[in-house]
Amino acid sequence: MKSLGKLESVSPDLLDMPGASHFRIEHFADYQAPPKSIQLQVILLREAGEIYTLISDREFPPGTDPDNLEELVAVANKVGSEPICLTRPFELKTVSIQKPWGHEIWYSGIEQRGVSTVKNVPLPWLLCVFGDYLGCQGSPMLLKILAPFPETNLGDLYFEMHDKKIEVYVVTQIDLDAWPTGFGKIRYGFDQDVIKEFESVASFRDSYQLAVTRYRLVRDEIDAQLRTLKTQQGLVAEDPIAPAEYNKLIAQIDPDLNAREEQLRKIMYRHTGMLDLSIGDVVTVAPMVPHSLQHGVRVIEFQTPSYERYILSFGQEVLTQEHWDTDRVLAEARTEISTPTPTVQISPGRDLIADFEAFKVTRLVLEPGDSANTGHTNYTMIIGVAGEVILDDLTAVGPEQAFFQAPKEALRFTNRGNAPATVLVAEENTPPR
Repeated sequence: MKSLGKLESVSPDLLDMPGASHFRIEHFADYQAPPKSIQLQVILLREAGEIYTLISDREFPPGTDPDNLEELVAVANKVGSEPICLTRPFELKTVSIQKPWGHEIWYSGIEQRGVSTVKNVPLPWLLCVFGDYLGCQGSPMLLKILAPFPETNLGDLYFEMHDKKIEVYVVTQIDLDAWPTGFGKIRYGFDQDVIKEFESVASFRDSYQLAVTRYRLVRDEIDAQLRTLKTQQGLVAEDPIAPAEYNKLIAQIDPDLNAREEQLRKIMYRHTGMLDLSIGDVVTVAPMVPHSLQHGVRVIEFQTPSYERYILSFGQEVLTQEHWDTDRVLAEARTEISTPTPTVQISPGRDLIADFEAFKVTRLVLEPGDSANTGHTNYTMIIGVAGEVILDDLTAVGPEQAFFQAPKEALRFTNRGNAPATVLVAEENTPPR
């Protein structure tokens, strides 16, 4: 094995070098608290046209000298890892993040709250070392699942908006106990009929602002009591709790105060618009459009790697920040008719469901025995929705399994099952940095 010492970056020549190489790269983990530098130990192996790597923050055992993939696997076992094949799609392992309204499942999240991994290797390590080859030197597109509680209000997400971030939701499940008709909901923009009741948009905004302020006063009073009750029961006041536990606590609050909260919440949300959702629906969210996915509606979400968010209102305590942003950003919120961008059929079974400046998402629906090829310039993220497809005749992609694919001109998807299969393919629209 060639020992290359400490490198600043990985060159294409190094990736083409046959055999095994060992080197070190300094990684600055700005997503940790406090941020710190990590010395990464890297083994690179080229064998039979494939490129494999092993990355660790620990020194490899003395005498490590893998000459082939079998020996590299043995080394990986000693450091509690697995080799990653860079020339094939690699699976993105998830991290679950608790929320007051349910939980998020991150496939490509890189934050202090959680970091997604690839074969036990933090995704940012992999991108730090091989970002050039993988076509993603910076933050990757965010791919996640939103899984709200089925309970009314408790499972409703923040009514929020974004200055720059863009999002696309694909509905995958609707809880029939929460929505017996099979149609879920998303709060989306403002109610146009309610706006017409006012002499101007400015007076409508004033009405909504007043409704939020009144609700917030009651909300704060209830939340303060809930925090005291949580502390008395040995719970951490800042931690989310399950709906059953929440309902036990809320039952101890003055019924008149709870009734007042419900009444003011209805007045506040009367200003907002609602859209029906069914399984398979696509919702695109442009900047400055307030929105709130409702309880019992599970979605796959792609979004730009930006963490800015403005909360206009919420039917619970916001645990991640001490304030709402209504006063600051309401004047910038879009009040005109807001509707998701419609999907565009490219060909039978192939739809362009989102086409933003930063990324695009294609949905493939394959009947049993069918295949489809997709062309690409940049890196892609692939996630299964229903059934199972085989990617490039090698990788099985099932529901909610996600993979990262380095830039490759063409990908082939095949349905070898007995039922229709659906897969989403997201690609950055911007050239690799």
